[in-house]
Amino acid sequence: MRRSATVVSIVFGLLLTQNVFGQARKAQTTRRPAASAVASPPSTPAPSGEYFSILDGTPVLLELHHDTEVGTGKPIDVWAFVIELQVMNSDGNLEPEGLQIFNFYTANPLDAANDVYIHGARDCKTWNTLVTRAIQTRKPNSATWPYIEFTTAQGARVVQTNEDGAVWWSDDIECWGSTDRFPPF
Repeated sequence: MRRSATVVSIVFGLLLTQNVFGQARKAQTTRRPAASAVASPPSTPAPSGEYFSILDGTPVLLELHHDTEVGTGKPIDVWAFVIELQVMNSDGNLEPEGLQIFNFYTANPLDAANDVYIHGARDCKTWNTLVTRAIQTRKPNSATWPYIEFTTAQGARVVQTNEDGAVWWSDDIECWGSTDRFPPF
């Protein structure tokens, strides 16, 4: 009985010490595109396929929202894809730790008949599943860590929704899996 009371006292002491002296890592968040980004005019041509933004990281959340378009009230499904930043080939010292980036994009392309890349939303969902599974089944002695890459085309078009604010059209984003030699920080 005395031994269990000692163990309980030690555990309680460690928890108290951590609460008094330790700092819990609080996740930082940011959003892409900015909620107030101006919607692209309907006649805006599709981007050429040049990508200007590549986000690498650990998938945190992929969630479908049922929104409506500003001005028309037309239903529009939107994916919220949260990725915790991991800058590739990094030593982990220069980037903000715990930065979760909320990416918003439509579930369907704007112009499936004419755009460069119409499968963005589908591919992000597929890669999220594959990378999440790779994280869960990663061998502890593996030399690399699985991540997801989320890219945004230069000139990506934006639509404004009443619920989530500005979102990219899914034909202007891409996803795929990647690996890095450094663990998540």
